Amino acid sequence: MKVLSLVAIGSLMSVMIGMADTQAATPQNWPGRPIKLIVPFPAGGGPERTIRTISQGLQERLGQPVIIDYRPGASGNIGAADLAKANPDGYTWMLAQDSLFTINPLIFESLGFDINAIQPVSMYGNFVNVLVCNPSLNVTSLEGLIEKAKAGPGEIYYASSGAGSPGHLVTEMLSSRAGIKMSHVPYRGPMPAVQDLLGGHVDCGFLASPSVVEHVKAGRMVALGSSGAEPLESLEGLPTIDSQGFPGFDATFWTGFYTSTGVDKEITDRFGAALYEVLKEEAVLDAMEFSDMKPRWTTQEETQEIIENLLNQWSVVVQQVGLKVE
Repeated sequence: MKVLSLVAIGSLMSVMIGMADTQAATPQNWPGRPIKLIVPFPAGGGPERTIRTISQGLQERLGQPVIIDYRPGASGNIGAADLAKANPDGYTWMLAQDSLFTINPLIFESLGFDINAIQPVSMYGNFVNVLVCNPSLNVTSLEGLIEKAKAGPGEIYYASSGAGSPGHLVTEMLSSRAGIKMSHVPYRGPMPAVQDLLGGHVDCGFLASPSVVEHVKAGRMVALGSSGAEPLESLEGLPTIDSQGFPGFDATFWTGFYTSTGVDKEITDRFGAALYEVLKEEAVLDAMEFSDMKPRWTTQEETQEIIENLLNQWSVVVQQVGLKVE
């Protein structure tokens, strides 16, 4: 059974969703029709395989099509706004990074949606960012990058997957601690950032490891460090930023599932239990390894705790950096 694409089914999706408004969802009959899965970032790139493999596993266990709806923009806020406005009937879900709820509320003047209208359900894995440079910058170490940035403040241009994205904040966090200034070039998603970095249009960037590992191994990018507390298995020998003179530097990001506040707990528990089983599948584990993600399923209570802890962590960083996005 293939995972359906929103583009592929076109008007059929509208008909299904339209019919949904007249069908009340109860724990006893859920799911009784297709499930919409909002993904608030662009299609393609390293995470794509994981998203589709997990979605296929979910629809096989839940017995209903899982329809993926890509809604990129504003560091995830556009997709989240769609979920916040959805009926709390258990038929609209979102797969998103924790930064939507741990960073965006701290830096955006307006999110464009009511954050209390969304509830976290379960995480399925985490990943880190890698600081990479175009070889033409002629730096091979973090120390070298810092020296070059100090010699020419603002002359080094760094890419991110968007204003307010994890890569944006992590780079500013490093810049603040290192006492340097680099110029930010935001993109709409990780893949355009990767392409421009490969083309030499920007110099460097803290980008999600799934999108850069193969380029580093092929010599098309130079990796200077990873943002997590532990070294990356996929890039053996690459030091963490923490180990290069910045103790306590840890930027690990989680990806998980969210739905509307008000969805019955029996439904969210059933969804979480299905996800737990999906994460045991060899195809899913292979996809996550390909995407350089560490699998970890969490309960709804554990998910909420992760978000609260990260929100506290990033609030300190945002105050130190003074980052705001209009």
